[in-house]
Amino acid sequence: MIVCALGYGYLTQFVFKRICALGIKGIGVTSKNINSKEFTNIIFLNRDKIKEALTYSTHLLITAPPDDKGCFIFNKFSSQILASNIKSLIYISSTGVYGNHNGDWVDENSLLNAKSQFDKIRVKSEKQWKTFCKKNNLNLNIVRISGIYGPQRIIKFNKKKLDLIIKKNHYFSRIHILDAARLISKIIIENFNNEIWNLADDFPSTRELFLLEAIEIKNIKNFARIEFEKYEATLSDRAKKFWHNNKRVSNSKVKKYFEYRFIFPNYKSGIKNLKEYL
Repeated sequence: MIVCALGYGYLTQFVFKRICALGIKGIGVTSKNINSKEFTNIIFLNRDKIKEALTYSTHLLITAPPDDKGCFIFNKFSSQILASNIKSLIYISSTGVYGNHNGDWVDENSLLNAKSQFDKIRVKSEKQWKTFCKKNNLNLNIVRISGIYGPQRIIKFNKKKLDLIIKKNHYFSRIHILDAARLISKIIIENFNNEIWNLADDFPSTRELFLLEAIEIKNIKNFARIEFEKYEATLSDRAKKFWHNNKRVSNSKVKKYFEYRFIFPNYKSGIKNLKEYL
C-alpha cells in the first residue's frame, strides 16, 4: 500500500504522520518545502511530478477543497488517475453537505440539505467521484468531516476584549485533528468500498460553550455576551452559512465499525490539551 496525497494542508500533515507511524508508505505532492526528515517512509514530490506519484501509488487521499466547478482534483487529474495504479480513493468532504437540520441529529443516511453555494459544490464533488469510481470499478470512501480543531487551528485570545456570541440551541460538531487523522488512517487501511463516514466527536455543542471552556482555562475576565441577532448584520455570506446550519452529527458508524475510542471525545478534553495554543 502506498498512499498519495495531492497537496499538503493541515489535515494531510497529521494523516501522513499517522500512517508513517503505522509503517505505511506515502507520497506527498506539494509546492511547499517539507522537512522530509520527519518521515521515514514518506517522500515528497513537486507538483510537476503528479503523474509519477500516481503511477507508484495504490491509494489516493483527496483533501483539496472544491472550486466553483466542483472538485479541482477530479476536473484536472481524473484521466491521469484512471491511467495510474490507483485502486482506492478517499475523498474528504464536509458535514456541511447536510445543511440545516434545526438542531436534529444527522447520520450518513440523512438528507443532504445544502443551501449555500459552497456546500452545494461539495455535494456536486461527491457525486463526481461516485460516478467516476463506479464507472471505473475503483474503491471510494467519502469522509464527511466536521469542524477540525487542534494545534495552530484554535481560536487565539489576543484581544483586549472578547465578544461571545450567544445563539441558544444552535449546535456545531467538531473533531480534534488527532482523532480525525487516526480515523482517516483506519479508513485507508480497512479499504471499505462505497462507504460514507461522518467524523465528529461525541459531544456537539453551542459555540458559546466551546469558547467558555477556553475562556475559563485562560482565566479571561474581560468579555461581553452578545445576542446573535445583534451580531448577524456584520457577518459575511460565508459566516452566515456557518451560523445558519444547525445540526448534531452522529459518529455512531465509525465507533461501531472500528470500535474506536476517541482520544478527545468532547471539546472540554480537546481544549485542555491545547492550552498552550490559546
